[in-house]
Amino acid sequence: MDRILREREGYIKRKLSHLLFEILEYPAKREVLYIALCYCQLSRAWGADEIPLSELKRCLGRYGIDFDLYRWRDYLLELELFYMRDNGDNLVKGTALMTYTPTDKTALSIDPRYGFLKGSFCQRVYRYWYISGRWASFNSPRSGWEVIDNAVRLLNEGLYGESALYLDDYLPYLSQEPQLLLYRVLKGLANLGEALESGDTASARGEINHLLGFLKEFKRELKGVPYDLKKLSKDLKILEKRLKHPRRSLYTEPLKVERKKKVSLKGFLKKLLRGLPIFR
Repeated sequence: MDRILREREGYIKRKLSHLLFEILEYPAKREVLYIALCYCQLSRAWGADEIPLSELKRCLGRYGIDFDLYRWRDYLLELELFYMRDNGDNLVKGTALMTYTPTDKTALSIDPRYGFLKGSFCQRVYRYWYISGRWASFNSPRSGWEVIDNAVRLLNEGLYGESALYLDDYLPYLSQEPQLLLYRVLKGLANLGEALESGDTASARGEINHLLGFLKEFKRELKGVPYDLKKLSKDLKILEKRLKHPRRSLYTEPLKVERKKKVSLKGFLKKLLRGLPIFR
């Protein structure tokens, strides 16, 4: 049973991640999130899994969405997690939604097969909503460096699994050695982030040791990349120290990969002059 649940969870996570990538590249696709957003908001406010359709319509109206003109059938089918209930135990889900006409007694709920994912699903909906509304551009990549940059943006938002999946989807774009090395660094950071979120301290410490060793081993090859890996190493060492004291309340800053700061001409000259013997 545990294996089946893990497979279902992995399947839904991949499905939602690809939906996010599509929304970020085609902002009009954001419409699919409205019904999920309203369901999650109402489910939390009501403390119930099943929400009357009348309340969902009212919520959608606050976003300027007319339910009768909204492609709710397509979106529920795409999200795959929901069913509608009508007339007692009459459940409508899957392709049956395409020909179903709701009544005054219709309610919407999470499919029982995915009920255990409701919390993580709603968290993702909220985060996807926030990010898709804030990011002005997230174009389909045309080069390996654009793939890396997009993956870094996802990672810096705490979307660790999404970042790893994005890298895997566009792995064929990564043809240069520094890109492939960064692929391994970012995948390691994604694993570390997920371990921290799940409270798996042992796995997190193991991932940190692996990352620090990798960054040290390939320091020369990674020297020219546009990311501040020196700061990343320092951050990982600080995190490693915190993880050695699990009894303390562990608060960690979100993992981030920062770009290198550009040095101005004035700053470059100052650094150069400091290196001359006369100024030592």
